[in-house]
Amino acid sequence: MKTISWKAGLLGALALISIAPAAQAAEEGAWGPFTAGATLTSDYRFRGISNSNRDGAIQGWGQYDHAVGSNGTIFGNIWFSTIDFNDATTYDSSIEVDLTAGYNYSFSDQTSAGIRAIYYWYADADAPAGMPEYDYFELAVNAEHDFGMASVSGEFAWSPDYFGEVGDGFAVVGGVTVPLLDTFAFFDGGLEASAHLGHQWIDDNTTAGIPDYLYWDVGATATWGIFGFDVRYVDTDLSRTQCYAGLDLCEGGVVLSVSADLPG
Repeated sequence: MKTISWKAGLLGALALISIAPAAQAAEEGAWGPFTAGATLTSDYRFRGISNSNRDGAIQGWGQYDHAVGSNGTIFGNIWFSTIDFNDATTYDSSIEVDLTAGYNYSFSDQTSAGIRAIYYWYADADAPAGMPEYDYFELAVNAEHDFGMASVSGEFAWSPDYFGEVGDGFAVVGGVTVPLLDTFAFFDGGLEASAHLGHQWIDDNTTAGIPDYLYWDVGATATWGIFGFDVRYVDTDLSRTQCYAGLDLCEGGVVLSVSADLPG
């Protein structure tokens, strides 16, 4: 339920994951304070679990940034993805829309931190009578430091009533990104490797259909102009029997993604 940079890095999320448009500083471009982009991915993974039934997804985002002082930025972001929860006979959902507002602060050229509020909206999901709603709210804080040879990042997220009305949800994830080459073949933006390790806690595991679990990913991203190409292995420590009563959505797999940041 996210994109790359924090989302891309986080799962694909390209990359989001992780971590992404929400971490960028406000810069005036052709569109002024507005930026946008799109992604095609072979599998939309959120915290290790497929949200597209292990099939492809189309994603896009738009963002407004406004500088606050010399080191701060407030922003508003909308992100969407096609989804497939295999729920055609119940909710019949096909799209997720994330609405985000937040604040980023740069302590130096190497160190930054941020806070954001996200509302996960499943726009066409029609909850049957007596069934829980998909929509939920989350608050997240993150920090990143660039050591030169590598950068490290961390994020903590909390929801007072996580997806499916299962009570409190907590997630912690850490990541490392290592630049490998300034240029690589025709990739003028270079090549970098990255990996993330996280843990998801859920208050009501029985209703959620999964226990608390670990998730991770490791991969590489190459950039050519406005395009990013990401290949990543994503997995969890959940067995098939632990994954929604026998589904394969929690099993490991390779995720291929192509993203484009529109000129701004």
